[in-house]
Amino acid sequence: METFQTVAHVGDVPPGKSLQVEVGDRLISLWNLNGTIYAIDDICTHEEEYLSEGEIVDNCCVECPKHGAVFDLATGAVKALPATEPVATYTVRIEGDEIQVAV
Repeated sequence: METFQTVAHVGDVPPGKSLQVEVGDRLISLWNLNGTIYAIDDICTHEEEYLSEGEIVDNCCVECPKHGAVFDLATGAVKALPATEPVATYTVRIEGDEIQVAV
């Protein structure tokens, strides 16, 4: 069963930006795309690099700053090499101004 945890406030993630949060032993990056918050594992599956330091591309993906792997923020799917494994995604809900992630 998923348990939601408050990890940030809506104002902590400006539109088009990201925020790295720690949930238990996981590093998760939150992304604000046009007011929708997405949550994915923050570590690139190609090499250990923080995706939260990357850039949004194609209005739906994040590009890893190290080697340019691209991941879909909604599904975690790989959209561009060199990564071949997807990143995990997490269910997000907004309660008031709190961003909550299911872990």
